[in-house]
Amino acid sequence: MSFTFFTDGTRWSDVYTAATCAFLAGTAMFTADFTLTLRLQSEGYGGMAVAALIIFATLPLVVLAPFTGRMADRFDSRALMAGSGLLQTVAIAAMAFTDNLYALFALVVLNACGTAVLQPVVSALIPSMSRSEDLPRAVALVQTGTLSGLAAGPAVAGFVMGAHGAGAALMLAAFAALARVLLCCDIRTRRGGVRRAAATGGAVPGAGWKLRGDKLLGSMVLGLSAVIAAMCAVNVLHVFLVREVYDASEGLYGLIKACWTIGMVGGAWIAAAVIRRLGRDVQLAWMQMACLAGVGLVCLGQGLPLFSVLLLVPLNLIGGLFNAGENSALGIALARRVPEAYRGRANAAVNGRVNAAQLIGFLLGGAVSTVMSVQAAFVAIGLVSLVIVACCIPVIRRAARHDGDGTPQAAPAPERGLVAVTALTPVVVWR
Repeated sequence: MSFTFFTDGTRWSDVYTAATCAFLAGTAMFTADFTLTLRLQSEGYGGMAVAALIIFATLPLVVLAPFTGRMADRFDSRALMAGSGLLQTVAIAAMAFTDNLYALFALVVLNACGTAVLQPVVSALIPSMSRSEDLPRAVALVQTGTLSGLAAGPAVAGFVMGAHGAGAALMLAAFAALARVLLCCDIRTRRGGVRRAAATGGAVPGAGWKLRGDKLLGSMVLGLSAVIAAMCAVNVLHVFLVREVYDASEGLYGLIKACWTIGMVGGAWIAAAVIRRLGRDVQLAWMQMACLAGVGLVCLGQGLPLFSVLLLVPLNLIGGLFNAGENSALGIALARRVPEAYRGRANAAVNGRVNAAQLIGFLLGGAVSTVMSVQAAFVAIGLVSLVIVACCIPVIRRAARHDGDGTPQAAPAPERGLVAVTALTPVVVWR
């Protein structure tokens, strides 16, 4: 494994470029997905087709995680980023020229494969651009780019599709993916490829690190995945809570949905400031558990009989803050604890579990709606999330005792060689 290091500290130009790439990647992906959702609905397809679209867009992120993680550790990062972008460009552009439902599903899978390759590559590369003390800020920058793309994608899709049709929206998404390909070539920090052997002393990375071998990190991933599954189960009911329970307008529903993402953008920077003051890994675990509990309380609060639907606005802002905090805590914990040679696999392993949890949650969402009312479902899922956090606390305590002082187990790589962040993981955004 190899890096292009610099002697003048953090390479902020590369961080800014990576954040811009994250914005373009998020915009391309969510513009395409939202356009196809609107297209299927306008053409008379039912909920099953839309659900299948969501599943096909998520499944490759889960199934390919073991392979994409190894690719991120073995092959040149720039080649992988450019190749994944080209794959997405071709897949999105082809969506504009077919009306066959099964062909669209196949192209959605190809688009998701590009995202599956991109996520561990960029997540493993960001810490190589940054010194350890600047890593939280670098994570916040890239996370801001991703979230901005997530927010821009649906808005762009709705506006362009309304004015010029689905084909124009898809071509714009393809152009964003192509622009990301060209921009990633300007990132000078690289890892993998022919430089790998020089950094590892000629040794080929094997199976020396496993997620299940790190008790503290494993408990953090387990807690996050379980809460994500619970939250995604109720997330499918959010539109019914706003539109039917409170009889709110479509515009107000869009505002409430946007508040979660806005909260995440602010939360990423707040988390960066807090994490700079946390020197022990176990403190990151406690921070994540506190944020997970906060998300559970927000979910519970949305299920209570509120006197105004406008109260959902601050609740979603607060929920976004907690969401960003738990993501950042896990990302920095990965950075501190995973050996450099396994950073791609570590990110892919975590992302695979998180995406699988989200997929399971969406599948359970329909079942929840059949056995209880919308507000009762929010309260029940909020309570379940708090129970999950309570179950994780003893595990973290045991892991902290095993770690001793809670300092990182893995020896850091030279100079900048910290590791994985989840800043390019849009699937952890639940709203």
